[in-house]
Amino acid sequence: MSWFFRLQNIRILQRSFPRILIIYAYIPLSIVYSEILLRLLCGYSFLSWLHYALLVSIAAGAAVNAVSLALPGKNISRYATCTLLGINCFVFTFSYFMYSIYKSFVYFGSIFHGAGNIIDGFAGTVISVIISGIPVIIAFFLPFIIFLLLTRKHFPFTAGEKKARIITVSILAAISMVSISAGAIILHTSGKDKASFYSEYNFDSSSRQLGILTGLGLEIRYKIFGNHYKYEALLAKSLLDEEEPPGEEPEPEYGYNVMEIDFDAIIAREKDARIKAINAYVAGIEKSRENKYTGLFRDKNLIIITAESFTKELLDTGLTPTLSRLIHNGFFFSDYYQPNWDLTTIGGEFAILSGIAPTYGLWVAEKSIGKNMSFMIGNKLRNLGFFTASWHNGMYNFYNRDKIHTNFGYNTFVALDNGIEKGIKWVWPASDHEMMQYTLPQYIDKQPFSVYYMTVSGHFPYRRGGNAMTRKNWDTITGLRDIPGEDLSDPVRSYLACNLELEYAMEYLVSTLEAAGIADDTVIVLSSDHYPYGLQSSELTGFDKDNLDELFGFEVRTLAEKDRNALIIWSGCLEKDYKKLAVEVSSPTCAVDILPTLCNLFGLEYDSRLLAGRDVFSDTMPLAFWPNRSWKTDMGYYADGIFTPSTNDAIPEGYVNRIRNIVNGKITYCEEVIVLDYFNVIFNHDGTLRDTDQ
Repeated sequence: MSWFFRLQNIRILQRSFPRILIIYAYIPLSIVYSEILLRLLCGYSFLSWLHYALLVSIAAGAAVNAVSLALPGKNISRYATCTLLGINCFVFTFSYFMYSIYKSFVYFGSIFHGAGNIIDGFAGTVISVIISGIPVIIAFFLPFIIFLLLTRKHFPFTAGEKKARIITVSILAAISMVSISAGAIILHTSGKDKASFYSEYNFDSSSRQLGILTGLGLEIRYKIFGNHYKYEALLAKSLLDEEEPPGEEPEPEYGYNVMEIDFDAIIAREKDARIKAINAYVAGIEKSRENKYTGLFRDKNLIIITAESFTKELLDTGLTPTLSRLIHNGFFFSDYYQPNWDLTTIGGEFAILSGIAPTYGLWVAEKSIGKNMSFMIGNKLRNLGFFTASWHNGMYNFYNRDKIHTNFGYNTFVALDNGIEKGIKWVWPASDHEMMQYTLPQYIDKQPFSVYYMTVSGHFPYRRGGNAMTRKNWDTITGLRDIPGEDLSDPVRSYLACNLELEYAMEYLVSTLEAAGIADDTVIVLSSDHYPYGLQSSELTGFDKDNLDELFGFEVRTLAEKDRNALIIWSGCLEKDYKKLAVEVSSPTCAVDILPTLCNLFGLEYDSRLLAGRDVFSDTMPLAFWPNRSWKTDMGYYADGIFTPSTNDAIPEGYVNRIRNIVNGKITYCEEVIVLDYFNVIFNHDGTLRDTDQ
């Protein structure tokens, strides 16, 4: 009979079984412990998720033991197990700290990509976070510490027990495969979880639903082999069918905002299957029409400002008369959203300037360096002869802005450490008012001009000890009350104080333009980069209370509540000659809508099918969406698999799935368009169309 069944091997297993059981059971239980601890610390329930994570943990634990026991020698096996368990503890510890900072689970490639910026810019804060988080670090590494103690003198199998090792490895491998198969069966019976695993994969949302290990495994899998499932959503039939009612349409008053792109020729020419899929997708998208606002701002000057942590709640204090004037006397956007794209300021900038939604964890702004970005308004206006420049009162090379902004169409980019310090004090954060005073004289006589600002005065920390602008404006805020008889908390007062510097900058800008007689010929666009996450309770901010609720005046729970903001599109002419055109835009509007709206207002040639956003004055369906695939339309809000109607009207059958397909398609398109340098397939670098025979 085979040695497999020999009594001596069974006896070896019997002797080793207690040790095997301890080690084998310990590893998967350690993983389950880590998953549960992470979710509890992050404030998430684990009961609905536990059944799937248990199977994944069992599979992972079995695999870890199989690998370690397959290695020769007791010490080598122990070292391998310790190493793998230590890596597991590090993964969960790291995930917790990233969540405590960003309120999202961030995959490791994204963090390592930006680690240099984070360390250079916030080294002291990072060290403080680590020191204050030592108890959490110990809690996550507790399984590792206990394992070292338990196995210091006893570890399954000696060097001579080779056959018993083989038997155990075979059993562990079988258990791992069975567990994974059971998990796959459960996954495929749950529509929501299945979508998170395949076509709607996103590291943050998938990790919330399926566990960190699953999210990380999927990230590695899709980075290596690609995610072809997303193309199913990209080319879904419901995405292309607008389901227009039959009947003869009246002759349209306006034409379309499209260019003569020969998609069929591109498909025939291209060999890359992904570019072929992108072409098929774009060709099937609804085109937007020109309208009565087309060309309203033709040949006017343009100033675009991305305001650090700006929020509409600033306007309710009575301390920002200039900002309030611009909001209410230009185009008023009463349902505008700026998602926390890519969890960074540069993501918000990219969405505003490109009309492309930054892909979660991809750092698309930096990936766009060297790519063809001729469709962006900076390049479009520069190619028309506009004077272009860009300024920032933070470090010039943070997020590689010096390279990003020049590629976006601004001939010069000046920030701290490459020139702007000549005109502003080098403090943290620096003054927006001083930046405007220093830079406006440099271009006010160079019309037409197209300039861009990234402000910094509103940056956290929101406390007097660490914020120069808060200290400067603290007395102005003192006495301001949120509720009659109750003072504002120091963090909220600090936030308002440092953001007064933006009000002073805008007051100087508008008054100077008016004094020069060019306010009517100048357009100002201002949006936030993201909500003021520096007010949240986190290891990074040091607050144990979520101060957003106080600032907003209600308990903030959804992304739609957190990211609802204010958008300024103003020109002096909207207060005078075109006052009747200064309307309220009450439909859901998103940051990616800014570029197509400006292209239409400035009468620029562009193709509406190539951008993720829409011209808000067109007849295209209003849609605000988030990187985790939440979305909002006139009909309601969708998040975490739940659709909440905002109207009493009947919701059309299949409506939610149809919009889900549209959002999935947009997110996939936005990722591929940068990765594949898709616009270089269509455009020359001067913005003209390529010859389709090339």
